[in-house]
Amino acid sequence: MQLTNKLRIATVSIVISFTGVSTSVAQAAQFFDFQYSFPSYEANSTAIFTSGILTTTDLDPINNNYTITGISGTRTVEGITEKIIELLSPGEYGTNDNLLNASMPLLTKNGFSYRVAGSGEDGNGNVNVFYSNFSEGYSEFSSNVDYGNFSVTPRPIPEPYTIGGSLVAFGFGWWAKRKRAVAS
Repeated sequence: MQLTNKLRIATVSIVISFTGVSTSVAQAAQFFDFQYSFPSYEANSTAIFTSGILTTTDLDPINNNYTITGISGTRTVEGITEKIIELLSPGEYGTNDNLLNASMPLLTKNGFSYRVAGSGEDGNGNVNVFYSNFSEGYSEFSSNVDYGNFSVTPRPIPEPYTIGGSLVAFGFGWWAKRKRAVAS
C-alpha cells in the first residue's frame, strides 16, 4: 500500500513538473492571424490576397516589436493559391528583417520574407512584404501590385496553467475510476 501511495505522489509530481516546463515554452511564442491584399498596379494583372498565422517571439519592450519566427497560410495571385511553406531568414530575400511592430506601421521598410509552393514574386517562390515610408503603405517586392492593406490580430492561446490543471484533473479522474474498479 505504501508503494502505491509513493507511486501516486511521484505521478502527480511528474505531471506538475511537465506543466511548469510547458509554461515557459508557451510564453515564449505569440501567434497572430495576418492578412493582406494589394490591388493590381497593371491593367492586365490581378490583385494579391494572403492570409495565415505568424509565430513570433514575445514583445521586445525596448524596440516595441516582435521577431517573426514562423509562418503558415496561403497566397492567392492570378487565381492561383500557393501554400506558404517557410519563413526566410533575415536578409535571405531582399533586406528583410522579419520584424512585426507593436504599433503602426506594423512592418518595417525591410518587412518579412517567406517562400511559397509556387512561383512567388521572383519565379523561385520568394515573397517579401514591407512598409514603404515613401508611399506610406504596405506592398510586396513586386512591380505589378500597388500599395494595400496589412493587418494582424493576436490569436488567443490557452493559459499554460489551464492546460496543466486540466491534465491534473484528468489524471485524478482516471486514478479515482481505476481505484473504484480495483475495489469492486
